[in-house]
Amino acid sequence: MNKELLTITESKLIKCFDRPSIRIKVEFKGKKPLITNWPNYYEPLTILQLLAKGFNYGIRTGKKIGNYYFIVLDLDDLWAKERMKEKRYIQTAHGIHVYCLIKELPKNCWLFNQDNKKIGELHSLGRFVVGFGSIHPSGIRYSLKGRNNVKWFNKFETLAELEQFLFEKNIFLKPWGWKKMEKN
Repeated sequence: MNKELLTITESKLIKCFDRPSIRIKVEFKGKKPLITNWPNYYEPLTILQLLAKGFNYGIRTGKKIGNYYFIVLDLDDLWAKERMKEKRYIQTAHGIHVYCLIKELPKNCWLFNQDNKKIGELHSLGRFVVGFGSIHPSGIRYSLKGRNNVKWFNKFETLAELEQFLFEKNIFLKPWGWKKMEKN
């Protein structure tokens, strides 16, 4: 892949993530990082260099961008776009990624709908998502969608604001290990 295959808007958004502490090298048409100790590794190649060399790239979540932490709502259900009604999102092979900035760093969580069915994850510290411009194992390209005059990130001051935003969309958070907690 080369720079010309990114849209102008994608090229602008990449600048937010093109720091060695946020970007990571991921296998082409894959989701696995190519560095075993990736949480502590600083990637020397830029995102465009990674794409040009035939790699995918990942964006670490839970990292600071300005005064906010970067997190991702990763929705994999059939109704993700309709449920979220977002004007900006990343189209994935099975759903969408919604990029968020928040002042209070949340824990990684599962996302559930009102029928208690798992529909995705909230990716925070110690996780990453495959970046737009990368290629899914199915061959589908992760791509930025939505209107050009809309902000790239949903911003929240508190975790309560994020929970209210999700609640209004009938999305509920459950912490990892919630099944074990329910048994006790």
